[in-house]
Amino acid sequence: MPDTNRLRIGDRIRILRVPEADLRQREREIVEGTEMAGWTADTIERIIESQPIVTISRIDEYGSVWYDVVLIMDDGETHEHSLIVYADDTWEHID
Repeated sequence: MPDTNRLRIGDRIRILRVPEADLRQREREIVEGTEMAGWTADTIERIIESQPIVTISRIDEYGSVWYDVVLIMDDGETHEHSLIVYADDTWEHID
């Protein structure tokens, strides 16, 4: 399993799939009728479809690793997102 502790700012990773926790959250939010249910899972799916290779942008004070992306929607509008890299097998380090 990839190790987030080895990642540094500027490293590149490929997002492979949506983390299970985000998929479960989407299912729960759909059942609950939450507004914008599954936003995180949906966003990660869009990233995988359009630009799965991302660059590590920061490591916060807790050691969490983050990347930033700008998605261009079908209507041309841009959406900026900051997402955390989990210590799981949903990504791989690009050499």
